[in-house]
Amino acid sequence: MQDNIVYRLELTNEEYEFIENLRNELYDKLSKMSKDELREYFENLCIEQNLNFEKEIKGTVYKVNTYFSKDSEYTILQDLFRIFGK
Repeated sequence: MQDNIVYRLELTNEEYEFIENLRNELYDKLSKMSKDELREYFENLCIEQNLNFEKEIKGTVYKVNTYFSKDSEYTILQDLFRIFGK
């Protein structure tokens, strides 16, 4: 398996606008949710067990487990906003 593969997508203006509209709709939907609604949304979207994985890097195996916390000091929405650049 090779890491650091980059794929370049050529989109028409129509395709780009479609994707941009989807992103904006999701942003609007998520920005109106409470912390509990966000947690529930992502719990249902991303079953924790499906987010767990192992990866070997230079002979060391790293195991990553994902958990949703009701007591978190930050929200997934804050992280998504950072990623989306809003």
